[in-house]
Amino acid sequence: MIRSSETTKSQANLPPRSTDADFAKYAREGAYHWKEASNHLRHHQAFTVERYRRTLAAAGELTGLRVLDYGCGDGALLGWISKRVGDSGEAHGFDPNPDAQRLAQQLLEARSLRASVHSALSELSDDHFDVIISAEVMEHVDDLGAYFADMQRLLRPDGKIVLTTPVRLSEEPLDPNHVVEWFPDEWKSVLEATPFELEHHEQFIPVAAPEVYFWRPRWLLRMPVARVLCNLVSILFGVNVLTALDLRPRLFMGQLAVLRRR
Repeated sequence: MIRSSETTKSQANLPPRSTDADFAKYAREGAYHWKEASNHLRHHQAFTVERYRRTLAAAGELTGLRVLDYGCGDGALLGWISKRVGDSGEAHGFDPNPDAQRLAQQLLEARSLRASVHSALSELSDDHFDVIISAEVMEHVDDLGAYFADMQRLLRPDGKIVLTTPVRLSEEPLDPNHVVEWFPDEWKSVLEATPFELEHHEQFIPVAAPEVYFWRPRWLLRMPVARVLCNLVSILFGVNVLTALDLRPRLFMGQLAVLRRR
């Protein structure tokens, strides 16, 4: 993610670092975000797509605007942005990971989507962008001062930033690629200390293992379907299904913020 594996670059071109310099997941799994955002019944990931929808809704009308996807990865969200800005706008993506760059360029071109993918922030002009989107990136960054300084340089006056990040679940991040995660109030405090004005902050997509257990759908007359099934397995086999599946205590808890350049 947000760390370059090319040590020959000057420090001026290096982005803030993350714990996984090469983010091997792209090399290992390919363009997995595109799979999750596809209409394929097995690969489609409803939580990823909902995050994209909420991110773009927070960004607002993008037609004709210059938009940067900071930490664009394999370019799946950048593809959505490209459609939103249209022919009169500009869609740009930045990611220092070579595998991410290659995948983004290949898949955007294959779908005839207009977007420029950049390997270094020095390629981008000051005060150029109307909107910067950085989705699920901030948790990979260990120099937040540099991260926000990049955005302050690239964003035009009164420009908008849309950020998303997971909600902290434990003392240490469960994902080894994450440098840090925040509880909502912690993250809000971090954002309020930046050079930008915090316009909006919210939690989204709260899906929890206990909620599955106690779920009582109206269309089944409020019968706790998952609870009955879990109890049946527990009684017959002495196994808690939710534990056996190694579910995290809370899944896909996210938070979103909108910042404005003062």
